[in-house]
Amino acid sequence: MTALALAGGLAVVAAGLHLTLEHQKGLGWLLTVLLYGLSLMEPRRGIVFRVFFMALGAFISLRYVIFRTTETVFFTGPVDFIFMMLLYLSEMYGVTIHFLGMFVNVWRIKRDPAPLPKDSSLWPTVDIFIPTYNEPDDVVFLTASACALLDYPKEKLRVYILDDGGTLAKQNNPDPEKAWEARDRSLRIKQMCQDLGIGYLTRNYNQKAKAGNINSAIMGRSFDQVETDEDGHARPGRDGALATTGELILILDCDHVPTRDILKNTVGFFIKDPKLFLVQTPHYFLNPTPIEKNLQTTQDSPGENEMFYGAVQLGLDFWNSSFFCGSAAVLRREILEAQGGIEGETITEDAETALGLHAKGYNSVYLNKPMISGLSPETFADFILQRSRWAQGMTQIFLLKNPLLQKGLALKQKLCYFNSCFFWFFGIARFFFFISPFLYLCMGIRLYNASWSQILAYAMPHLLASYIISNNLFGQVRHPFFSELFETIQSFYLLPAIFAVVANPRKPSFKVTPKGVALERDFLSHLSAPFYFMLLICLFSFFFGVYRWTAYPMERDAIIVTGTWNTFNLMMLMLCLGVVWEKRQIRRFHRFKAKGLIMLGEPDSAEWQPTALFDLSLLGMGMLVPSPAPYKPGEKITARATDSYGNAYTFRLRVERVFPHGNMHYIGTQFIIPDDKAMADVVGFVHGDSARFEHFARSIYNKRIGLLTGFYYLISKSLSGTVQNVQGIWSVMKRMAVDLAVRLFRASRPVPSRRFR
Repeated sequence: MTALALAGGLAVVAAGLHLTLEHQKGLGWLLTVLLYGLSLMEPRRGIVFRVFFMALGAFISLRYVIFRTTETVFFTGPVDFIFMMLLYLSEMYGVTIHFLGMFVNVWRIKRDPAPLPKDSSLWPTVDIFIPTYNEPDDVVFLTASACALLDYPKEKLRVYILDDGGTLAKQNNPDPEKAWEARDRSLRIKQMCQDLGIGYLTRNYNQKAKAGNINSAIMGRSFDQVETDEDGHARPGRDGALATTGELILILDCDHVPTRDILKNTVGFFIKDPKLFLVQTPHYFLNPTPIEKNLQTTQDSPGENEMFYGAVQLGLDFWNSSFFCGSAAVLRREILEAQGGIEGETITEDAETALGLHAKGYNSVYLNKPMISGLSPETFADFILQRSRWAQGMTQIFLLKNPLLQKGLALKQKLCYFNSCFFWFFGIARFFFFISPFLYLCMGIRLYNASWSQILAYAMPHLLASYIISNNLFGQVRHPFFSELFETIQSFYLLPAIFAVVANPRKPSFKVTPKGVALERDFLSHLSAPFYFMLLICLFSFFFGVYRWTAYPMERDAIIVTGTWNTFNLMMLMLCLGVVWEKRQIRRFHRFKAKGLIMLGEPDSAEWQPTALFDLSLLGMGMLVPSPAPYKPGEKITARATDSYGNAYTFRLRVERVFPHGNMHYIGTQFIIPDDKAMADVVGFVHGDSARFEHFARSIYNKRIGLLTGFYYLISKSLSGTVQNVQGIWSVMKRMAVDLAVRLFRASRPVPSRRFR
């Protein structure tokens, strides 16, 4: 660290050396070209090359920081100075996050699963917790039934549904209808547990949301299980032993369906390291987020979650700072009990828990192997609800348990946790980046004092270097400019959420993200208003920019810069308009791409036709067969398949549709499920094979694209997004006009007299 500090000091001195503006311009662009040339080399040349590459990019940005601080920030008036400082601080926030991001991702650990002893009697016992609150029964059933199929000794495995929707308090709600709903749901979940042969746990009161629910299962006793008396009133059960006793605990959100090998791939780490408290695995989602679905970027670009789970967590793991993400994670009970269970002071109880345990000297591991298949929020409103909870929770940690002040954390861990918390303030910075062109072009507020030559010498090299570094570090999991899109679309809603936490850090409450929501038709999100308002501001800024160009010819350098800036903001807003026009989603169970060999035929047939698997869902499978198609809709066929573990399956299918697909024919089929055994086979085949999810998760990592290609792609998506938004609104207006005309017509018809009715 001393050498690093010394090198940083020398870099600051070198970046601040006085040169002529022309020399600075030449130096800036020479270093940027060198950085770009290095980025074209194989990115996996080793840590020395990687550190040098990032140090060069950091030096280019440091030049800009020194220039920006010493030559552009000065008092020109009270109003100008206030907004000048707000923009300056927003820029410094961005540079800080950029530097911290380079530190976190300086190197990434890519782990293989830890082997288990051959003697299974040495394996630890495991409890699986599936917390649920108000999610649909079929979502909970799918996860619970998959847990019952896990490849782990049955005598060492216990599965529990933690039903926070059936607590004593909810079953005794003063509202009779809500009380009846809670009791009815509790009975359904209990019956589900009985059918699957798993445990059911609930508690008396819904205290501390998910954290309290899990803690009740970890440290509570059997009296937390609600019983019903003869009059139908809920009451606590009898006192007893600890409700659960497993040495390890696998926590799964109720929509996170595990693969068969999740425990075999993770439990070995705990045997190897007695101080290990956590093995976190990635959250792999079958459906795209509303942003990706509505903009139709799913097939062309990595998902929004891929950057965190496919890159950042690996970097955090290098610094022993990978943290608990609430699900798809195995934890050691003994260590959790010593801390008092899952932390609950903030609404991101997962990261808070990891912070406390890292501060106590315990270790974590991140295994980048997708072994759960989950659901992203279906609507933009639900997406914002989820992200607002994350932003508020990490802000709470920042304010209440500032990582930089945490005793017990190593400096590297402090920086990693600080980065994870401080990142969520991006909404504030994005907001000022949006309104700054408007403040200058429309209101004449001078908040950036630099000439065009200075911008070419310092700002442009810094901006390009930042994108080159980011694309080199994250290009396989996040295409250029997509971070700007993801942050912009959230910023207008996270801004008030963050301010609410700053005003009262203990006020936010945990809100469950709805899952499994079906959308019957396209519609305009009720959260769209801010984007239309900001679009008007952008357009007005262009009109005032034309005025300032003619009225103030001495300011044309500044007008060019802010006009370009405003154009970029406009492109982002046009993308946002495409996002807030919600596309319908009527599938209850999502169909996802799959790869494999399926044998089609009849049970008594000696010949089976090899067929390529194309897609899968819990309802059926799609296959590609040579033309002409040998099957017609309505026919029943038999399929044989084998997963990557060697398990053989036989399914009865009903052909639902057949249509051409290139030079092949696509056959869409539906599973025929006559009994529980057939259902278990379907769940095991569709969701139980981690190799299937790993193949498609890795396939998106090979799509690194250049900056210009990424920029062009977003321009095309911004135009198509705006067009679909306008077309959608026009169709809604036509539908409303027709409905109004029909009502007026009916109202204008004379009412026949009673005698003719």
